[in-house]
Amino acid sequence: MNPLVLKGVLPPVATPFLNDEVALDALKRNLKKYNQTGLSGYLILGSNGEGVYLSEKEKQRVLEAAREAIPEDMIFMAGTGQESTRATIRLTNQAAESGADCALVVTPNFYKGGMTREALNRHYLTIADSAKIPILIYNVPQFTGINIAPELIENLASHPNIAGIKDSSGNIGQLAEIIRTTPNGFAVFVGNAPVFFPALCIGATGGILAVANIIPEACVEIKKQYDAGNLEKARQLQADMTPLARWVTSGHGIGGLKTAMEEMGYDGGLPRLPLLPPKKHDLQSLRELLQPFRS
Repeated sequence: MNPLVLKGVLPPVATPFLNDEVALDALKRNLKKYNQTGLSGYLILGSNGEGVYLSEKEKQRVLEAAREAIPEDMIFMAGTGQESTRATIRLTNQAAESGADCALVVTPNFYKGGMTREALNRHYLTIADSAKIPILIYNVPQFTGINIAPELIENLASHPNIAGIKDSSGNIGQLAEIIRTTPNGFAVFVGNAPVFFPALCIGATGGILAVANIIPEACVEIKKQYDAGNLEKARQLQADMTPLARWVTSGHGIGGLKTAMEEMGYDGGLPRLPLLPPKKHDLQSLRELLQPFRS
């Protein structure tokens, strides 16, 4: 994309497996279906893409396959955060060479006690200085155990190569503070589908939403109705979508996400061990939640 416009709805794309091997053809099939749904782009190798379970070679193959299936006028964001600054820079620039438009960088978290504000500040600034594409900060404390303070985000937002943030904390007050203190043009994506509409109301750029892997059109419609000023319609659509989003994310995780994708005609498959699919007795509740979204 040139120039890069970061807004709208993006799914953190699930990585399909076949016999525990990355299924690139299935990934491309999914992306080609998603291309017809009004999505603004994709996050490849995000949390829901099981990037932490892929080898460096597998990640490279996934990025290259995604580039083949993603139109040039859609956002191609790559999840490149690693535990060390050096490794993150390496993967970010590999993603750039594979055609990614920007990179999403999660906070390192293995040595939580050492991830002070000073350490995180230096980590992100060093990556931004060396990255060949713009980077976005990824704040997901429910996975990492680390929450990035809005004051630090305000400081990082002044770097010309730090383009935005995906905040998955679910804390609307914190999100509002990030939006208030960062400059115009700094893209603030919300990562929690249950608070997508409220996030738009306080100025979020868009959403990077797991449930958009399952019902992309419904997620896009919330943003469309909001942009058109139809706030009550957007609010109702949010209310309709929230139970499914919660079943997937807080209820059954990536295994549930992939099962729901299969139910809606996408290639989901099984997650990689040690992640597990949902139990069979949970499928009835899933099918009931999906029913309103079936065409």
